[in-house]
Amino acid sequence: MSGWHKRVESAKLLKKRKFANEVHDTDMVQNRFFYNRNLRFTFLGTLLLFISSCASGRLDPLKPVGQNAKDIDGIMRLSAWMAIAVGLFVGAAVIAVIIKFRVRPGDDPDELPEQIHGNKKAELTWTLIPVVMLLFLAVATIPSVFDLHDKGDGPTIQVTGQQWWWQFSYDLDEDGQSDIITSNEIVIPVGQEVNLEITSNDVIHSFWIPQLNGKKDAVPGRVHHWRISSPVPGIFYGECTEFCGLSHANMQVRAVALEAADYKIWQESQLAKSSIPTGEAAKRGYDLFGVHCISCHVINGVYEGAADGNANLASGVAPNLTHLMSRTSFAGSLFELYNEDQSVNIADLREWVRNAPGQKPSRPENRQGMMSFAEILNGPELDDIVSYLQTLGGKPPLMPS
Repeated sequence: MSGWHKRVESAKLLKKRKFANEVHDTDMVQNRFFYNRNLRFTFLGTLLLFISSCASGRLDPLKPVGQNAKDIDGIMRLSAWMAIAVGLFVGAAVIAVIIKFRVRPGDDPDELPEQIHGNKKAELTWTLIPVVMLLFLAVATIPSVFDLHDKGDGPTIQVTGQQWWWQFSYDLDEDGQSDIITSNEIVIPVGQEVNLEITSNDVIHSFWIPQLNGKKDAVPGRVHHWRISSPVPGIFYGECTEFCGLSHANMQVRAVALEAADYKIWQESQLAKSSIPTGEAAKRGYDLFGVHCISCHVINGVYEGAADGNANLASGVAPNLTHLMSRTSFAGSLFELYNEDQSVNIADLREWVRNAPGQKPSRPENRQGMMSFAEILNGPELDDIVSYLQTLGGKPPLMPS
């Protein structure tokens, strides 16, 4: 090869190397940009996750009280620690690879690292380790899953979901007829496991009181068995966790756990039927209730025409109001029935009677939810109905703290 050709080839080689170095430098700049951007997003994501974990409220699945909830919490924590261990291992491995095999000045960009495709030891290792971990988790989980579905020896309460509230029926003498029907708040005895028979009157709902047990679907035409219990008295909060329509987010529920003596007193009081009030305002309210409300609501002893699924609603049922004032909430547990000083929350109760759809989204034109009486009842009539409602039942055995 002549000297001229050597110079041309040398120039081409220098040009090619210069181009390769420029590409390499460009890649380094781009990689640094993407690295910094990903680092910022990772920091923001971690910050948001930390902030969200600081939220506090009445629903707290991380503080289980009932034994079933504790079993679920144990499984959740076991799987969480295993996931954290895997995450730390993978993160450490990624960091080690980044540091050890990072691009250094003078590296040939065309040089490939050692290939391990077909390495049986490596492939068996990263296959068997996850399999063993999943088998361990299955052995720890499956017995609890079956145990949660078993029926216990305690009393049975029928739980019925409908848009957008919960009904609880107690068959005390087990004759197939409900002796107590209440809504929004399920009352249970302390230290006794209660069986639930969960179903629905309209669409699929999901019953969840996280401190007592996990979630269980309420499906029309089917009965799902579940159990809840509490070793201590208190009020525990829950909600529907299956999207069920317009006011799904407002379909809440409470469990009230009472000591045995208080629970017996509560049962006896709930068996009492209502009577016609004697006060003038309450008597006028009673008469107005008979004109406007009895096509949906039942008050045992005086207004029972809408019983047994005869309410003028798509679900066929509206809350039984016989012992309304013995509850701590109303409207699917969306509103407190009592103020902090334990006086009746007349403001919200009156506004609910006046314009329920304005307080809780519903579709009364489709017989889904309570209609508005804003243009039907005047102010004094609303006051009279609220006066009558305050005569229905005694004070709750336990108030929210």
